Amino acid sequence: MKMLVLMVVFFSTCIFVYGFNKPSEIVKKPALMNYFDSIDGYATLRHIPLKESSVAMLALDDYVFADYKGEQGVINLYIGYYYTADKAYSAHSPLVCYPSQGWKIDTRPVKSTLTFGHHKIYFEEIVTSHGEEKELVLYWYQTGHFTNTQVYRNKIDMGYNKLVKNDEQHGFVRVSVPFGNDSGVRAKQAATKFIQDFYPSLVKFITGDEIVLNN
Repeated sequence: MKMLVLMVVFFSTCIFVYGFNKPSEIVKKPALMNYFDSIDGYATLRHIPLKESSVAMLALDDYVFADYKGEQGVINLYIGYYYTADKAYSAHSPLVCYPSQGWKIDTRPVKSTLTFGHHKIYFEEIVTSHGEEKELVLYWYQTGHFTNTQVYRNKIDMGYNKLVKNDEQHGFVRVSVPFGNDSGVRAKQAATKFIQDFYPSLVKFITGDEIVLNN
């Protein structure tokens, strides 16, 4: 019952925020592609341009889609970025976009948490395959310094951010690591290390804050 009341309060707040609060001020930021042109400890192999039709379908305001190489191999980073809350449902989960490109989802999504320093990330992970190729995929929604794995929770976080900071910026983050016939342990280590290395820069890009408390 308490949970139901809490959800009603949150959703009521969201309705108030989205329906009656003044529009957020959109501050132009550097292009994500330039911002993540280099990540300490990694060589940037390539930035991958998306087709105009894909950008339109995802309603992207900005994005970065790039391959990097670190000590443990190649890692792909995708961040779809949005300036306004009306695009909350535009981001596509890998559970949707991977099969549409011919990939198979080999495992059920597993919810997990990564905590390091002042940061805490709630994410989901899956293993996908396409012929002989396999990838470990970690992904989450990002609003300010909040992370989550559900669209409805992302809406709640956006409502809070808009109410408190008059800010609607949010994004979808995906880290993919290819691996062969091993168990995927190395891929998981590479992915989590990469996240720890790039994530503080993402938080700073969104919020302007150097340090963020755990959510």
